[in-house]
Amino acid sequence: MNLLVDLGNSRIKWALSSGQDWSVGDPFGNEGSATDFDAWREVTTPVRVIVCNSAGDDVVDPLHEWCDKAWGLKPTFLSAQRAQHGVRNCYQDPATLGCDRWLALIAARDQRSGSLAVVDCGTAITVDALLADGQFLGGVISAGPQVATQALLEHASHLHGELKAYSGAFNSDTGSAVGNGALAFAAGGIDKVLSEFSAQLGDNFAVLMTGGWATTIAPLLARAADIKPDLVLQGIEQASREIP
Repeated sequence: MNLLVDLGNSRIKWALSSGQDWSVGDPFGNEGSATDFDAWREVTTPVRVIVCNSAGDDVVDPLHEWCDKAWGLKPTFLSAQRAQHGVRNCYQDPATLGCDRWLALIAARDQRSGSLAVVDCGTAITVDALLADGQFLGGVISAGPQVATQALLEHASHLHGELKAYSGAFNSDTGSAVGNGALAFAAGGIDKVLSEFSAQLGDNFAVLMTGGWATTIAPLLARAADIKPDLVLQGIEQASREIP
């Protein structure tokens, strides 16, 4: 079995895969240099540890140390390529595209044959466009609702807010107004981008959503979205087939 690891800004998602067999573990928090990887303590020594890192460098050394101590393994870190699994990268320097965005596009292409958009709603929100022929057209990155709320409260200390399921625009207390506002503007921003995508993707492109806020935001969108919670992990699994 391979251990597939999606190092996100807030959470670490993981799965065990041997091609046909697929088992997704419970995510755990990314605490940077203090991250606790003991969720893997009962995992039988994998053949390889294959990682998508979109969280920066703080957690890399602890991951290396844990894998070496537990299994005597050195993790393999993936990066975006010029072209891979039917997807072509539009970035001038392909490796500067976030690995998570690239792998989500690869998994989405495997699941849909036509033009599509991939929306990842986590710490950040990314919205990316892919033509039917596999050409990645680019996309946008913005703050997720939790980050947007925290930023507002840091700059306006007299406010308070609570994020939960969206309950509408008519709010009679500040906490609900802030929380619902963050979700409403996240959904509105995604809708704006998807509307612009129509000029290149046509009117009938699929929308695949992933990330921790996907189930909360998807019902607020004007366009129907198919929620795929393990899209990045599925992309890691596909990319792992090319590793000797």
